[in-house]
Amino acid sequence: MQLEKTFFQKEVRFGYEVSEKVKKIWAVELNLLEYFDNLCREHNLRYFIEYGTLLGAVRHQGFIPWDDDIDVVMFRDDYEKLKIVARDAVCPPYFFQDAYTDSMVGAFSKLRDSRTTAIEFPDALPDYNQGIFIDIFPLDHVSDGVNMDLTIGEIQREIWMSIVNPQAFVSMIEQGHKPVLDTSLYMELLRMPVRERIRTFEEFNISQFGKSGKVQFITDFLWGHPGLPQEWYSEVIYLPFENLMAPVPAEYDKILKHRFGDYMTPVQGKSDHEGIFWDPDVPYTKYMK
Repeated sequence: MQLEKTFFQKEVRFGYEVSEKVKKIWAVELNLLEYFDNLCREHNLRYFIEYGTLLGAVRHQGFIPWDDDIDVVMFRDDYEKLKIVARDAVCPPYFFQDAYTDSMVGAFSKLRDSRTTAIEFPDALPDYNQGIFIDIFPLDHVSDGVNMDLTIGEIQREIWMSIVNPQAFVSMIEQGHKPVLDTSLYMELLRMPVRERIRTFEEFNISQFGKSGKVQFITDFLWGHPGLPQEWYSEVIYLPFENLMAPVPAEYDKILKHRFGDYMTPVQGKSDHEGIFWDPDVPYTKYMK
């Protein structure tokens, strides 16, 4: 990706000073988004920018000045296709990172640039990829109380807990908590390696895809964020995002009001990645040694 030299100059946006270093980080992420967009176009996969990235596109025509990441979402069916495609299509210096390609434990994936540094986990093994990234979140169908019983959400919660906090889950059962499914099934699940537990979690979500009118990134849903009507994501339009045209849901106004309320009034906040050590010029491997 070619950016004008002026892009990298320090500037003030909405009263907030964006440094040259942040501009370099943004440039890496824009390059990753362009690479991801080309991959999705080549394999007919649909995605949208979301969360703060969507807000930035609508309100700033690019990054929120105090933000430092790019988030995209895909429906579960396209996300599963992406996982297969990425095995062969994503080549160095780019790296598609999920629970099956690295020691990542999560319900989403990342596309990273291995020539750069974004260290979130300084105690990780040296070969754990910690290049600058964009986040890729699957949208699953979640309980809506009509087409999909709320019990499904409880099963998702219990399987997820077996992954991220198995000790607490076992303790709950020992103290009398009765899980939705038979306890023996969870005990069998807990004996599996964590990667297989993640696979079970994803397979259960796949089995529920198409059974509800609401969608959400699953761990957001488990943290109490309600599902959004699927029809809000039924059509795509394109809006400027820095030097790119990015796909957004046509009903972006409803989505942003749901997530942020009065979203056109800027409220300067902190990035979700305050603790990350960034270096857009040096590979993470040099630091991790």
